[in-house]
Amino acid sequence: MPCQYYTDRELTDNAYRALNELTRVCCDMRTILRQHNLFMELTVETRNWIKQHDEEDRKRIEADARRLREKSEREQARQSAMNKLTLEERRVLGL
Repeated sequence: MPCQYYTDRELTDNAYRALNELTRVCCDMRTILRQHNLFMELTVETRNWIKQHDEEDRKRIEADARRLREKSEREQARQSAMNKLTLEERRVLGL
């Protein structure tokens, strides 16, 4: 999952790309620092950024999983409805 910088503010494409790149770099560094047990060596501001970023990642992962479940449920309902149709009914409906 690529990390991205999210904002409601209007940004130029170059600024948005630069913020996304910087966010991915910070996320990579966070991972490396955790692997080496160096998290507490960071400044309070950096640790707070990481905590906020982790929370945003958690919410994004949950939202993605929820969308996937909803899509799967819709597909199951669609397939169930299709299974109730005869071949002639499907032809008439263009399915």
